Amino acid sequence: MRHCYLHIGTHKTGTSSIQRVLATQPKVLQEAGYIFPLAGRFTDDSGQHGLAQQSNSDELGVLVETLITEISGSRRHVILSSEEFSHMLWRNASGFQHLVNRLSSVVDKIVVILYLRKQAGFIESNYVERLKSGFCLDFSTYAQTRLDTELAEFPLDYRKLIARLDDSSGIELIVRDYDAVRSSSVLPGFLDIIGWPREIALTEERVNTGDPLVDALKNFCRAQLQRKLTNADERLIELIDASIPVRPRMSGKTLRSYVRHFASCNRELAQRFGLPSLVEEPPPERAFGEWRGLGSAPPPDDGMQPVVTLDNLFSKDFVAVVTAAAQRFALMDAALADARMIAGQRLNEIEDLRSRLARAEQHELASAAPEPPPSLPPGEAPEPPPTLRACASAFRAWALYRLRA
Repeated sequence: MRHCYLHIGTHKTGTSSIQRVLATQPKVLQEAGYIFPLAGRFTDDSGQHGLAQQSNSDELGVLVETLITEISGSRRHVILSSEEFSHMLWRNASGFQHLVNRLSSVVDKIVVILYLRKQAGFIESNYVERLKSGFCLDFSTYAQTRLDTELAEFPLDYRKLIARLDDSSGIELIVRDYDAVRSSSVLPGFLDIIGWPREIALTEERVNTGDPLVDALKNFCRAQLQRKLTNADERLIELIDASIPVRPRMSGKTLRSYVRHFASCNRELAQRFGLPSLVEEPPPERAFGEWRGLGSAPPPDDGMQPVVTLDNLFSKDFVAVVTAAAQRFALMDAALADARMIAGQRLNEIEDLRSRLARAEQHELASAAPEPPPSLPPGEAPEPPPTLRACASAFRAWALYRLRA
């Protein structure tokens, strides 16, 4: 019985690691009885993103037929993997069903594999990913907007996504919790789902394990300022990054809003698919004691505590601080450059004076001839005549005065 395993993501759930393993070890896959088709793959180590991203029905039809031709020549199990399939499912359900129908003509069973991640963790990771492409929303705006709006992605109420799968015909659905395995690896669980033979080893190389925070901050500032960062901008951001001890998370206030907003969704899916770690309790609010008020001012919340969060790092206030401080940095750099130039000029003057003094002393020693001492009355000491050495000493004193001036 021949199966097709259709791995549809979602985004930021270890999909790139799985795709790299499958794409770079074709001989091992063949030995184990699987094929990872070339159709729809943009690079040698990617998944079949092209199959999911074609919105034009004619182009999608041609690519699907190319896939069918490729896998028809083999009796091995088929593995297709792309996080873009979750976008396709939501935005082009008819195209997704067409792909399933054509696969059904050459395989006996289609198993859709879907990994879910707690929404707050997805938002934190996906925000940094979107900054790479010039995304310019600050984190708080993005996080609050994504509670109910897709922003060209997929709904964070995963029930809507799974409802589309329930409406699709000819598939079997397996749902797994990414957070339960993220600290180790998603690959072993994936291989168990597809029935991979344990005696055949696959070499895993994890990718997208986390981009440096400093790069994300620079990308954010570039998008906000709509210009290339100056050297002073980059130096200041690097200094700020070096002072942050751990990778920041969203604020407690934002996290509470996410946990509460998706609580019913996650409980329902946890019960249906056996995913207990998908359910979480909102973090407790920090106690400030009894609030007696300051006029009409509201009581403080933990968002006002001095904690580094994604909300305050990726904000317009952060950009304003960086811009103002970088301007001061630039002025300091210019002043230091002027000071270095003046110091260099003074050093050159000193070296020139030393050279001229040395030449004068050599000339005096070479040209001086011994003269008989003048005859003086008995008991009278001769008065020493001024010499070139005395002049040299005076010249040094004058040079030192000029240097200090």
